Amino acid sequence: MKRSISVRKPFQNAILASLPSEVYARFVPHLKPVTLPVGQVLMEAGADIERAYFVNSGMVSVVAVLRNGDTLEVGVIGREGVADVNALLGCKTTLNQLIVQVAATGLCIKASVLTRLYQECGPQLWATGQRYIQYRLNQVSQSAICNHAHEIQERLARWLLTTADTIGADRFELTHEFLSQMLGARRSSVTLAAGILAHAGVIEYSRGRILILKRAALEDLACECYGTLKDELTEVAGRQ
Repeated sequence: MKRSISVRKPFQNAILASLPSEVYARFVPHLKPVTLPVGQVLMEAGADIERAYFVNSGMVSVVAVLRNGDTLEVGVIGREGVADVNALLGCKTTLNQLIVQVAATGLCIKASVLTRLYQECGPQLWATGQRYIQYRLNQVSQSAICNHAHEIQERLARWLLTTADTIGADRFELTHEFLSQMLGARRSSVTLAAGILAHAGVIEYSRGRILILKRAALEDLACECYGTLKDELTEVAGRQ
């Protein structure tokens, strides 16, 4: 009789947690625990993809970068995923920058090893990866229409809620400068929008520290994109 393999999984990452023990056992020798401070760049735009990161906590932003230095966040990665899906697909380079937005922990793996394991480890890993890739593609497309169609205050509310959901906490640290880069808006516009939310008692914002005080009110102010992507992520998580 074939004995099943029992391997402890000391993490919160949804992709790794969904794997059968015998599949996860193949990952174990290649996974290195890492601590990722705020502002650390995991991948530069246009660079070779050498490593991938299964996020356990915190949040990583996927940022589009123009030659003049302008930036816009086109996706976020938390404990539901891997930074970045290009490694699953076997891509050699990435167009986007990956930067730690909320201090994170994770498990690092060589991109070439991840690509190989993704191809070799059977239908369950492949199906989980495909669902996550679909979610990331939907993130990008929703971000595009959101930045085109919705006002800065709606987008800020959506972004704060998404951050809170991703890290599992209503308190986190973000500066006006970082917010403006992520939202693709002038710092003065972000400051005004955050001030309105704070004055209304929806959030508390002081010296880069944000606390969501009234989640229901913030959800009412957020654009429809928040609910759309939250439902999509719930669907992905439910099928893992």
